[in-house]
Amino acid sequence: MTGLEADTPVTQCDYDRLQLSANPFLKRNMEFLIECMDDLSIEQQKFQFYYRNLYRQQTQQQAWLQKRRAENMARKAAGEEPLPEEDPLNPIFKPIPEPSRLDSFLVTNQIANYCNQINGVVGQSFDRLYLMKALHEN
Repeated sequence: MTGLEADTPVTQCDYDRLQLSANPFLKRNMEFLIECMDDLSIEQQKFQFYYRNLYRQQTQQQAWLQKRRAENMARKAAGEEPLPEEDPLNPIFKPIPEPSRLDSFLVTNQIANYCNQINGVVGQSFDRLYLMKALHEN
């Protein structure tokens, strides 16, 4: 209570602590948060595209393998030597490279940081509002 003495000069900085509005900070952080959500959506689309192509390739591999097995059965019936099911020197299907998870991880951490900052500012704003309400009632 010594800080509330009558002879203590009041500065503008002291009044700024009671400012109830955090709108500019929240607005800017919400804009950044929306941008990060857009980036995360793009990263998610990359993974969806990868898994769709991987499924398509696996389906094609299974169809080719069934065709090769049917052909080998026909060759065995004709007395010929069967063809190899897989040729390690000449792969028919190239492996599809998996997209990096690093970008998704970085964007997710940035979203968490923005959420924590917003949570902290909102908590302080509520504290100020309750303080002002209590002072107003007295």
